[in-house]
Amino acid sequence: MFSKTFVINLPFKTDRLSIFQKSVPQAIGDVEVWPAVHGDSIRHPEWWTAGAGAWGCYRSHLQILEHCYQQKVESYLVFEDDAIFRKDFEHEFTWFLSELPDDWEMVYLGGQLLHEVQHPPKRVNDHVFVPHNVNRTHAFAIHQRGYEKVYRHLNSAFATNEHVDHHLGRLHESGRLKVYCPGKWLVGQDGGPSNISGNTNAATFWVDPEKLGSDTRHDPKRAIPAIFLEAPIDVAVELERKGWHRGKWQNGDRLDRGVCDAITSLNVKQGLTNWYKAVMPEAVREGLSCVCLYHPTLSWTCVQSLECARFQRVTATAVEDAEHQLSQIMGDLKVSSAEPPKHNLIYHIWPRKGNGVWQWNVEQLLRRIELFDGIRSIGVVTDQSSDRLEDVQAAFGNVRIDNWICFPNDPAKSETVTFAKLLATIPADDSVTFRGHAKGVKYDDPHATREWAEMLYEICLDDPAFVDASLTQYPCCGPFVVESDWPRPGRWHFSGAFYWFRSSVLKNPTAIQVEENYWGAELWPQTVWERSDAGVLFGQTCGRLYNRHELERMKDWIKDWRAKKVRA
Repeated sequence: MFSKTFVINLPFKTDRLSIFQKSVPQAIGDVEVWPAVHGDSIRHPEWWTAGAGAWGCYRSHLQILEHCYQQKVESYLVFEDDAIFRKDFEHEFTWFLSELPDDWEMVYLGGQLLHEVQHPPKRVNDHVFVPHNVNRTHAFAIHQRGYEKVYRHLNSAFATNEHVDHHLGRLHESGRLKVYCPGKWLVGQDGGPSNISGNTNAATFWVDPEKLGSDTRHDPKRAIPAIFLEAPIDVAVELERKGWHRGKWQNGDRLDRGVCDAITSLNVKQGLTNWYKAVMPEAVREGLSCVCLYHPTLSWTCVQSLECARFQRVTATAVEDAEHQLSQIMGDLKVSSAEPPKHNLIYHIWPRKGNGVWQWNVEQLLRRIELFDGIRSIGVVTDQSSDRLEDVQAAFGNVRIDNWICFPNDPAKSETVTFAKLLATIPADDSVTFRGHAKGVKYDDPHATREWAEMLYEICLDDPAFVDASLTQYPCCGPFVVESDWPRPGRWHFSGAFYWFRSSVLKNPTAIQVEENYWGAELWPQTVWERSDAGVLFGQTCGRLYNRHELERMKDWIKDWRAKKVRA
């Protein structure tokens, strides 16, 4: 299956190499020892910020790729010397290879899935999955079909403190590389001191992809609800043994420290949100019954105000009563999960005369208008250089629009002129809302932002099931996330200002307070949510798309993204 197999080993780590060589399954065949780069012996360049051990790991993997690329080796498999194998490796390995698609470019036999809650792996067949982002480099293979893509990416700029595995993960996320993994990890990592971090790690097999797969995660029979429990502590402890996940960091009173810290903090809601985002993936990975928020002093009123999840209330004095209520909640989830949320629309138009751009945008919206089965609200700003409100209304014909909002155009405030008024038309309920605008109208050239706009419409509106799945985990989502120090350090935004959000956020009075400036509508999500609260539909950490080079990069990514979605 693989033309060559390597194991990376520092020459003075003879014990590690000996243990590995004795454990290699027969199905792997001959393994060539590749002398690792010792990061402590070779001084890394100043631009590298991830440490000496990580530099040695990166250079070792890059050298093997360069060797195989130059020698025209058809494919290679590489292990790190702390790799350990499943007891049934031979059997599972054979099945995996027999089911692996012929177009594979990179394969992980072991690893750790990142962002698996928002982007669960997609099942190809009984033994093969397509992962979103694989962390770790202890067992993977590359085919010559993928050499150039991987090589170019490994020679592109690394983020601050980024290791090679995280850098490769960004390539996986782009969709430009055909990456596969088994349903059950075949290779884990042995315990002992790490060459990279210096820490002593336990032997680990990370959670199997099949337990996190999209067909498992979004199956209502396997839904993991968020529960607010009001019960005696003994009942809470017993329920924990039965899969009610309260967190793994508990104090002497058998209460979760994260919850305790949140309650005594200056921002209780943010503290509880951080707790939920930490424990919910644990519950998903381990297949537990529910996420259970518990503290004797917490009130239902406080929990109801949380945006991180839709909590269900369970009040019980006995374990049996609590389990019965959970059973009823699970039954309700099975019914409700079959019904997608209502989809609302808020949309801004400056109908500038002469270039035909606003008309083109309206055509794009009307092609998808049936998606919006909730409230539809359109904001229009007019001036001497624009067409009239009546012209815009005529372009929509007999299509239902629930609210028309019209104001004089203010170039200094741009789309913010209508934004707060549009938000006010949306009910603060369980629906979801899309925010968009007629993009590119200010340019004389009607094609100035056309390709970017086409991608925005496609990503946001042509796969509502994907959007709905993202919004079950994140309160907002959108494409083309830019992380920068603009307009303040540590900020972020959806480049292009097309995004979705849960309408329930509008219960919060501060959520409808919009900064009245040119960028108010685009920057609104960052005033309501942290970057970690934002789901990414496409274009993780992209640059400014007004930059032609960055736009071309996104166009290349989206071709493979489309193909990947078709295969899925």
